[in-house]
Order: sequence, then structure tokens, then C-alpha cells
Amino acid sequence: MPQLVFWIDVDNTLLNNDHVKEELERELRVLLGAELAGRFWELYEAVRHESGVVDIPQALARLRAETPEQRLPEVTFERARDLFEHYPFATALYPGARETLEHLSSLGLTVIVSDGDHLFQAEKIVNSHLAEAVEGRVLIYDHKERHLEETMRHYPGEHYVAIDDRLDLLAACKEQLRERLTTVFVRQGRHAEEGLRQPGHYQADRSVEAIGLLRGYRVADFLLA
Repeated sequence: MPQLVFWIDVDNTLLNNDHVKEELERELRVLLGAELAGRFWELYEAVRHESGVVDIPQALARLRAETPEQRLPEVTFERARDLFEHYPFATALYPGARETLEHLSSLGLTVIVSDGDHLFQAEKIVNSHLAEAVEGRVLIYDHKERHLEETMRHYPGEHYVAIDDRLDLLAACKEQLRERLTTVFVRQGRHAEEGLRQPGHYQADRSVEAIGLLRGYRVADFLLA
């Protein structure tokens, strides 16, 4: 059997990021008020649109820069920052996420490959104990599909498996690596119904309803015919 290297996404793959965002929205509304909280999420979406990735520190910096201290005291702003930095991410893992990583590590090399800003995303991965579960093998990029060769240089293998909740990203990776890569679509989070809504959309090599179901897979299940 070939040596497998698993590239495993975080947001809405291992960790229920939609739930985290809903909780943070509620807490920000209480702390900042509806208007300022709404403005933060507008900046959040603007940054994501401009850069293609979520960048919490940049959105917070823009909110601070445009809001007078009389309206947003520094102590309140720091409390808002703390909401993100000290969120208990380990409580937001999907059922079976840690066990799935343990199982996959018995089949090959597990690597977390995530999109996002290098500060907040890194803290999320560490604080959720996901970094520990993959023995520190964590790569964070602004657009990970643009860094496949670099990822393979870091952690070489004979066959690669990309596990993600986004079909568009899996399609971009598949286009580059072809038969060297098996794509696994995890139908969780806000992208779960993409393939069903768009029949012409890219279909992953494998598809599961929940990350925990991969505990039943063996090496042969990740290989292409």
C-alpha cells in the first residue's frame, strides 16, 4: 500500500465554525451593542471578500481605526478581542473529530492544512488541541490550494488525501494533482448542500455526512480505482 498523507481542513470539517460564529455574534452584540457589532461583521465580510480568507485581527483593527474611543472605549475593545482569543474552541469540535484524527494517523501521516490569518487561526488550532492531535503538523495559508507543492515538500508521501467541507477548494486541488490526490467532501456546515444544489458541480472522490464516519475507512478506501 502507498504511504498516505492526509490534508485535513479545520473550519466546518473538524470544528463547527458556524456554531462558533453564532455564539460570537451573540456575545459581541451584548458587549458592543447591535450597531457596532453589526459593523464589525460588515468589516469581517469586507476583509474576507478582499483577501479571500477570514482575517479576524484585520477586521478588529479596522473597527478600532474607524470608531472614536468615546463610542468604543479601549477597555471594551480589548474585551471584544478577548472574546475571539479566548473562545473555548475545544468545545466546538464535531463529534468524533479527535478520534478520527487518531484513526487516520494509524493509516498515514495527518497534517492540518488550513486557510485563515496566521494569528487567530493558529490560536484556534492550538486551543482546540487539534495541533497536539497531529503532533504539531499544521500549515496555514491565505489560499492553501495555491501552495500544494510547498505542502508536499513539507510532508512528502506517495498518495495524498484532501479532507474538506468545500467542494470548490477540493476541485482546485484535484485539478492540479489529478490521480495523486483523493478528495473527501465532508457534508458539514454552510457548504454541505453545494453538490446537491448544483448537479453540474464538481463531485469529490469520496463523500461523508460527518467527519466521525471516516473512522470506519481503511487505506484501500482512500485509494482511487
